[in-house]
Amino acid sequence: MATKKTYTVEITCDVCKKKKIIHEGESKNFLTVSCAVREIGHRDEYGNFHEEDKQTLLVKDLDLCPECRERAYTKIIAETSQAYCLDYHYSFFK
Repeated sequence: MATKKTYTVEITCDVCKKKKIIHEGESKNFLTVSCAVREIGHRDEYGNFHEEDKQTLLVKDLDLCPECRERAYTKIIAETSQAYCLDYHYSFFK
């Protein structure tokens, strides 16, 4: 008897952190989008924020929900990093 395997994937929006579980064969609402991202600063090992002198503007591929994707067409996304780890935090630039 043959068995059928199905796959599920959990996708998280990089900006607002909404989660969506997508089953195999379903269309996905969360898309990878090239966005304007500005590096605004980083947090040190004590959690203190340090603003960058040069705020570089980059184009990055982010997984975005439909609401954040619409906002990303007109707004720049701010990126902050944490010392000693590879995590980046994204929010809309104010």
